Amino acid sequence: MRFYFVDAITELVPEKSISGYKNVSMSEPYFTTHFPGYPVLPGVIIIEAMAQLAGLLIETTSVASPQKKKALLSIVDKTKFKKIVRPGDRLDLKASLTVLDEDGARAEVSAAVGSELVAETRLTFALLRVPPMFEDVIDRERAALLDALMRTGAR
Repeated sequence: MRFYFVDAITELVPEKSISGYKNVSMSEPYFTTHFPGYPVLPGVIIIEAMAQLAGLLIETTSVASPQKKKALLSIVDKTKFKKIVRPGDRLDLKASLTVLDEDGARAEVSAAVGSELVAETRLTFALLRVPPMFEDVIDRERAALLDALMRTGAR
């Protein structure tokens, strides 16, 4: 993944839930056009941040299968945006796993700024089987990402 929209993981309960956050900074490139003079975090970025966090939960949860899998977002459902997010906000993210089987997973995900809910959605993921030749690469990449995000969240 080239763009990370999760700055830290604050809690990870494998097979159940994950929490983390994204610090929203004025230096992010989309604020130059969304919107000039009144920057607002695009909803698609909020959804992507929620999907990245939920995907990490799913990929760290064991499924009774010897083959490694990669979570791919396949359905965004029942999404509601309740408030806008602006530079300087900290977007707190939470995902709870509701379904997990060999082929897919579903999570209920929310985003808040302080005590105010700003977005919520249901995300469904397809689980793609990783070819054996790429398993080590995926494992190393995921381990490094989790290490960095959990270390940051513990500060």
